[in-house]
Amino acid sequence: MVHGREKDGLLDEFGVSGYVYKNIFLIYDRRTESLWYPLDDHQWTAISGIRKGETLPFIQEPPIMPLGEWRGQHPDTTVLLGSRKEIEAAHSAAESTSADGNSDAGPG
Repeated sequence: MVHGREKDGLLDEFGVSGYVYKNIFLIYDRRTESLWYPLDDHQWTAISGIRKGETLPFIQEPPIMPLGEWRGQHPDTTVLLGSRKEIEAAHSAAESTSADGNSDAGPG
């Protein structure tokens, strides 16, 4: 999933808060420290902080293509490499970590 990160002309920067809600790690924006739930239908939703109620929609993912082709079309981008299997394993591990019922874990 890919989401937008610009709203009202400001570019948001996000991090993992360390809090868990509905077995999903909450995201925070570094500018306002509002907490965001990243899997709300087709958008992120701010669930606390001054941005509570705001949403950021998912955007269309770029097509899968060979790395050389991507670099040719987008020479100024930074590409993070990882297989879908590695990403799914990390997501699964995050879910099993929060499965112990500790849904209000603190930061860190």
